[in-house]
Amino acid sequence: MRLLRPLWIVIVLAVVCVISARAGAQGKFTDIREVPKTPAYARAHEFVRIVKAGNEAEWKAFVEKSFAPEFREAVPMERHLGFFRAVMDQTGGELEAYAARTYEPARPDTAAVLIVRNGFTESWRAVSLGVEEEAPHRVTTLDFLPARPPSDLPKAEKLTAKQLGETLGTYVDKLGQRGVFSGTVLIAKDGKAVLERAVGVANRDFNAPVNMDTKFNLGSMNKMFTGVAAMQLVEKGKLSLEDPIGKYLDDSWCSQEVLDKVQVKHLLTHTSGLGSYFNETFDKTSRARFREVSDYKPLTREETLAFEPGSQWKYSNTGMLLAGAVIEKASGMDYFEYVRKNITGPAGMTGTDCYELDKVNSNLAVGYEKRRNAEGGVEYVNNVFAHVIRGGPAGGGYSTAPDLLKFDGAIRAGKLLSEASLKQLWSAHPEVGSKNYGYGFSVENSPAGRVVGHSGGFPGISSYLTMYLDEGYTVIVMANLGSSAQMVESRAKELITQER
Repeated sequence: MRLLRPLWIVIVLAVVCVISARAGAQGKFTDIREVPKTPAYARAHEFVRIVKAGNEAEWKAFVEKSFAPEFREAVPMERHLGFFRAVMDQTGGELEAYAARTYEPARPDTAAVLIVRNGFTESWRAVSLGVEEEAPHRVTTLDFLPARPPSDLPKAEKLTAKQLGETLGTYVDKLGQRGVFSGTVLIAKDGKAVLERAVGVANRDFNAPVNMDTKFNLGSMNKMFTGVAAMQLVEKGKLSLEDPIGKYLDDSWCSQEVLDKVQVKHLLTHTSGLGSYFNETFDKTSRARFREVSDYKPLTREETLAFEPGSQWKYSNTGMLLAGAVIEKASGMDYFEYVRKNITGPAGMTGTDCYELDKVNSNLAVGYEKRRNAEGGVEYVNNVFAHVIRGGPAGGGYSTAPDLLKFDGAIRAGKLLSEASLKQLWSAHPEVGSKNYGYGFSVENSPAGRVVGHSGGFPGISSYLTMYLDEGYTVIVMANLGSSAQMVESRAKELITQER
């Protein structure tokens, strides 16, 4: 979680939209048990002490006194309190400092990365913190993120697929019993499930339980379907990644500068320079107005380029939405029809679609955020009025864990794309500034080899599809409780990469 964000963005970032963007995915590191006595580490220890105490009033006082003014005032105090409540929900206050993490090249003394053990979820976290150079060394940045296990721990024994499923199943059960995870988990090895688990509540109004066929919101995972669709059209000669998007779209979508400068490949790699259509206009407009891809034109028309396309990377929902519009023009089909006919249909995904939420849809999970009220009690807030009526090219559709395994199997088997296209889809494209993202897929070189997939997050939405291409594992985690899927996905990664 990153503190300096509006609350719903904090939740999105907690899910982590790019696999390799996790804390610890920053190269070589060394953990030192004797933590340096610097002001930055002193502040990190202070943060841990306050979380262990669980005292919200003490946290508020810490923010008021020990945060640099520009950091403290960047968001209202309620957002700072929301961050603390989210940390408490994820840790139960069960934090223990373990070591200082150092990197090559070394970071300045004003920075600290304190590795802590979260006893509540049996996971490693990083308190990444920065302070002012001069006394009183107030806090300027603060992240609380997943971390790789400490470097000085003995290597754990490599697990068999069966052992991994049993170990992770016990972990998921524990999270469910503690009320910090609600959703489905499916782990497969070479296409065969070694763990299927459903825990929690799909709809709290009726106390309807989660089952393996419950449909969960995908969040940004729909971007994978958009990437596959684009590459299918490339194979058919109906689309070129080098084409300027002005070949397919007109100025009712965006400015002439955008049409001329942005190429299709920039949309698919988040290197277009565009931002997000979840803007002020969206917030003030009825969700019922946005059902078809073309309905979003009023949200994209005025967008400008933050940088020259292909020069750097910036996650962009607008970019993927425009990719969907390009797919419609190139294919001559409605985006949703195209995906059903060419991706979910051939893969046998009968429980996957961009459903219209004001219609009757069977077995859809409602998304929730768990919050602590002023009295310290827990309450659940649904995301019904925060979410779109219908998802689309950038995200917001629904699927089931078994359906995502079918997608995984179909794409690995070459049923959806050729091997040459998959190589492009699942490769980073540094030539346009995309070092950890392919075409609609996150990409990572992990200790277990190549890893691709995508995550999704929004208030009440938390989902992952992680495909270990070399090891043959598939990790699917879908949740309707805030950012809870991240805990399970991270634990699965720890178990898969043991003794590497």
